[in-house]
Amino acid sequence: MESSKVGSVVGLNSERERKSARSAAGRCVFCGIVEHRQPSNIVYEDEDHIAFLDIAPFSEGHLLVCPKKHGETIWEMDESEIGELFMLASRISRAVVSAVHADGFRFVQNNGEAANQVVAHVHVHVIPVKFADKGRFMERKKFTPEELKEIASRIRNELNRP
Repeated sequence: MESSKVGSVVGLNSERERKSARSAAGRCVFCGIVEHRQPSNIVYEDEDHIAFLDIAPFSEGHLLVCPKKHGETIWEMDESEIGELFMLASRISRAVVSAVHADGFRFVQNNGEAANQVVAHVHVHVIPVKFADKGRFMERKKFTPEELKEIASRIRNELNRP
């Protein structure tokens, strides 16, 4: 996630502000989504993972796949947990690509502020891409709440197909 843009979207512009917010709230923003205390467009949830649309997406269907257990970087996970996270991201990527009629997708997984990790909770970005955007700089997009709900619904429908 790009620090300057996403940080301002979630209102947390520096590491100090993020740590302060985490301490004040007792949990991180993603933990709030896991606990259904923060609004989000959830497309998948099981006992150990959750996937929801990014609030500042690079493309239609851009979502985040997170372990429910809080950990700031991938180094806090064991190999089996990392494997499960990426296997789920792979499964969800198929549904996303189909739902938004993309031509491909990217996985992005940032660790630490220097790597542009804005929310200090492990997550994998699944970013669908189209040929029309090949070679273009990725810019954040704006969708209405209604559009996001509709996109999430299409992805859930694809995930539920036999």
